[in-house]
Amino acid sequence: MKDEPSLNPVEFDPNLLLDGLRQKYRLKNDAALSRYLQVTPSVISRLRCRKSQITCAVLICIHESTGLSIRELRAMMGDNRPFCLLGKNHVSGRAARTKNSLDE
Repeated sequence: MKDEPSLNPVEFDPNLLLDGLRQKYRLKNDAALSRYLQVTPSVISRLRCRKSQITCAVLICIHESTGLSIRELRAMMGDNRPFCLLGKNHVSGRAARTKNSLDE
């Protein structure tokens, strides 16, 4: 049986991403990380305590501060799915291309 990506929401550990960024950029603590990412320390704290989620906006902010690709950032927090699920009508890249070629 082929491994299909789950359609259920998946939780990933934000600490993996934050710790990975601290290690990659040799930052001593979360205060240094917040300065590097140009966010307030409370943003880092809320992510660590899981009071806030790593949203698309957070990933884009981190991408713009670090230059790391969104795929790299997702991998750092343990998300190795081939695509992100954006909603019930989301279709993966290959399926979208196939569907569009059939519509023509």
